[in-house]
Amino acid sequence: MSTIMVTVEQANHAFMLAEWLKNIRFVQDVTVDVDKSACKNVEAVQKALEDIRSKRLFSDIIDPVAYQRRLRDEWS
Repeated sequence: MSTIMVTVEQANHAFMLAEWLKNIRFVQDVTVDVDKSACKNVEAVQKALEDIRSKRLFSDIIDPVAYQRRLRDEWS
């Protein structure tokens, strides 16, 4: 196993880079260490996105086109 350490200037860039790395199939783990005082909003948004992703919203939709048509049909 090998470890790479990367330093970026802004916390939101660190979180964006972490998301990209998580999507690479051979990457086993991604850890982000940031200055806590500088990223309270970014951290809150990131946590909300992780919560949404873990709930697998809309996973029961089989045909997205039919689902959207049903939502738009205001006369039904």
